[in-house]
Amino acid sequence: MAISLHQVQPSMEYLHPNINDWVLSGVRSLLPYWLRYRAGIHKIETRNIDRLVRLTQQFQAGKVKYILAFRHPTIDDQFAMLHLLSRNIPKAAARMGVKIKQPTHSFFVYDRGIPLWAGGIAKWLYPRVGGLPIYRGKADRQGFTTIRQHILTGEYPIAIAPEGGTNGHNELVSAIEPGVAQIAFWAAEDLEKAGRHESVVVLPVGIQYQYLGAPWETIDRLLMELERECGLTKPPLQPQERYQRLVDLGEYLIGYASDRYKKYYSAYAKSLPDDSASINVRLEALLNQILSVSEATFDITPKGSIVDRCRRLEQSVWERIFRNDIKDMQGIKALSTLERSFANQLAKEAHISEWHMRIAESLTAVTGNYVKENPSPTRFADTLLLIWRALSRVKSETFGRHPYIGNRKIIISIGEPISVRDRYETYKSSRAAAKECNSQLTKELQLALESLIELSPMEVE
Repeated sequence: MAISLHQVQPSMEYLHPNINDWVLSGVRSLLPYWLRYRAGIHKIETRNIDRLVRLTQQFQAGKVKYILAFRHPTIDDQFAMLHLLSRNIPKAAARMGVKIKQPTHSFFVYDRGIPLWAGGIAKWLYPRVGGLPIYRGKADRQGFTTIRQHILTGEYPIAIAPEGGTNGHNELVSAIEPGVAQIAFWAAEDLEKAGRHESVVVLPVGIQYQYLGAPWETIDRLLMELERECGLTKPPLQPQERYQRLVDLGEYLIGYASDRYKKYYSAYAKSLPDDSASINVRLEALLNQILSVSEATFDITPKGSIVDRCRRLEQSVWERIFRNDIKDMQGIKALSTLERSFANQLAKEAHISEWHMRIAESLTAVTGNYVKENPSPTRFADTLLLIWRALSRVKSETFGRHPYIGNRKIIISIGEPISVRDRYETYKSSRAAAKECNSQLTKELQLALESLIELSPMEVE
């Protein structure tokens, strides 16, 4: 059962990773059924998996430590990674004649807030299959320390999504956050301090989904359903109208939200562009205004990208709901009526402010060019599901599994390993050098992940 965020809570519990072999074995055995019947995945293709097999062999021989930096377009990526590690690697190793020890697995880094909406199942399961929780909106000392310890001494490598969260686009990589590069350099530093000689590499892993066939009928049905939810009266959809109807829906949503924020949140009003501006320009201005409403609650000065601002707001929300000075429910009960009432009101206000932030967060990945550049079923579906997600936020619904569009296949592409050893000497020479090395490694990883994207066929009717 998910935790109520409408009243004050004790400090958020840290879920220490403790892999249970029986639980892991059970999850692995159920994986094919979950992929097919729950996620609609009927085919999995891998590219260049020999690179991962060789790294796994070197890892088990104590020659290398590697970080799996995987793309994160959907919530199904964790299952794709589990399939890659538990099934694709052993099969490929056998085909290559490479001996590796079983099981092949990884620890994985996840957002510490996931159990808040996923509930007790995730809270129970994630530690038992190797989850490493971390806060996304602050320097999480406990989280980073645990990650570093598991890289240094853990029996498995570490998997991290460098985009920081799902971006909803199968064929577009969001801006890579610098955390993976920093963790890789920390790993090199920790190994050197321990007198060990393993090399450290970052391995880019591309994950994307394509529909089997062209599910235009389902796509059109979802588009018309979203139009109805917005109160738009439209005639039956014709294939040649599909793109324009999608544009019209986006224009309407941006215009409607802009009008409401101008009218009801005028104290935070910016100079919003008029309707003649492009969708991208108008959307960015709207996101700025939405976030300004939440930032005012916490007296936060806007700084950095939209994603950075969402992360800071998320952390501020949690700090008002989950009190670090209260360790358990007994501490909550020990508060006076006055103290508890104020604390509950602050939690309610923080939760309301989060409502604004989550709407902006859902729209950060929307772009006016994504479908236009390649009007494929995959890109239409990606965009419609982002709109569906934003509307779910407006309705205060906890979204989980998205609407079914059609059966899919997963394409998992393994990139060239990126060496950290070659740049570590420069990294440790000065603080400025460390910052530059981190930046360069992040840029290289961004380009590597972008190069692994395979464009889906247009399949126009």
